[in-house]
Amino acid sequence: MATCTTFERKLLSYVEISKENRRGHLKIMVLIHYHTQRCNPRLRVVRCWKKPFFATVFLTFLMSAGFLFNSDNRLLRADDHLDFDGFNNETGANSLIVPNIIHFIRFNLTEYSFVDYLCLRAAFLRQRPDFVYIHTDVPEPEKGGYRGKYWNMIKKDKKLMSSIRFLPIQLATEIFGQPLSKDWQVYHGSDLARIRTMMKYGGIYLDNDVLVLQNLDKYRRFEISMNWDEGDSLGSQVIIAHKNARFLNRWLDSYHDYRPNIWYYNAGDLPIRGILNFHPELLHRVKGEFGADSKKSLKHFTEEGYEGWRKNDAIHLLVNHLYSVKPEDFKPLVFDEEMIQTYKFPFGQMAREVLAALNETDSNYF
Repeated sequence: MATCTTFERKLLSYVEISKENRRGHLKIMVLIHYHTQRCNPRLRVVRCWKKPFFATVFLTFLMSAGFLFNSDNRLLRADDHLDFDGFNNETGANSLIVPNIIHFIRFNLTEYSFVDYLCLRAAFLRQRPDFVYIHTDVPEPEKGGYRGKYWNMIKKDKKLMSSIRFLPIQLATEIFGQPLSKDWQVYHGSDLARIRTMMKYGGIYLDNDVLVLQNLDKYRRFEISMNWDEGDSLGSQVIIAHKNARFLNRWLDSYHDYRPNIWYYNAGDLPIRGILNFHPELLHRVKGEFGADSKKSLKHFTEEGYEGWRKNDAIHLLVNHLYSVKPEDFKPLVFDEEMIQTYKFPFGQMAREVLAALNETDSNYF
């Protein structure tokens, strides 16, 4: 075990755990104390109300305690107020500063498709996050709100399910007094939701059809990392950021110039034109590794033998847009675990490799 620093030996952190139940409000104050030699946390109850419920809350705390410590035995606090003035987003920090939490946002969706399922399982397998936050407007997703074949398969992965937290979210209807586009409300509302989610929690945001190919920890040393290819728009399909990243607040503020009739203006065009062209230092620029290039994404479904995807750390599969881009090729397709075994285009190989890896971990239920 690593030796504690003088600061760590003296460090005290109070965690308040609250739980609402039929008998009233339960509140426990727990004192976390570092052992002076081994850096092992000791827990001592300072104050407790409603003692019959103490065991439940105490066990809940122990299950969550791993989130407080990273591999360097340094305390991670969710309310860290890091000041990024002068931060170098080319070299990054010497340690991981972005929490290992994966975020998915799902509006008006009660079922998982095969692609949704594959992307969720791949993200958990390759990133091994502390938590997976699913932000949803579906009531009680864990009690029947979510359903269907692939959700039932997800529930069989006990490790994954133990990391999932459902967080309620409502689809925005306006921004700074401006109503969102009626036709694109879900999409523009999702754009806003991911910015606000990153500002509140930090972590790793992924679109539901982003396939993680490699562990993403190397990007957790930067204030914020996003895909920005040469001559292209900003890719908002993957966002890896600390919640205090300076760019996030400026990005949200740019919605004062909201253009409801332009699909990707506020999500991808204005952030470059109005912010990053003047302040590129606010972002760790990822050129291609997050797979946001729509032309290359189409190759994964049209170009047999294409291997360019292996250079990426993640890929935006663009599945939700394939039918509108090339309906003659994709409208008849329904991806599932059976047809993918013989699908000849690159996405077939990607999927088969994920399924094989899941099988090796005894988590494949096909």
